[in-house]
Amino acid sequence: MTAMMKSMTIYFSIFWKMPCFFKEITHLYCPACGGTRAVRALLHLDLTRSFLCNPIVLYGVVMVLWCLGGFLAGKILHRTIQICRPGLWMLYLGIILFFGHAVIRNIAVYQFGYDYLGDLLR
Repeated sequence: MTAMMKSMTIYFSIFWKMPCFFKEITHLYCPACGGTRAVRALLHLDLTRSFLCNPIVLYGVVMVLWCLGGFLAGKILHRTIQICRPGLWMLYLGIILFFGHAVIRNIAVYQFGYDYLGDLLR
């Protein structure tokens, strides 16, 4: 068991040090850049920083809680609550947020010199 844990530790230490290939080639932030930092900020309950790093993480948590709350309310009330059911609008809004934030972040970096993550402008 210890050998397996040791190999997993080595694997993850190598994996987390890998650069973002999209950023290395294009010198632009990919839509997922800042996701790990957003999760870390969310775990520290820093919602503003989590949203600024990558809003899709916070959006995903809100949508999961929304659907879970609707499911639990449906079980308690013994009826379906239509507004809390998962729908395509959640997917469409997530896609718009995912790619829209990447476009806005890259415009902010190269047009206005504002780099919140601090990885491109050094």
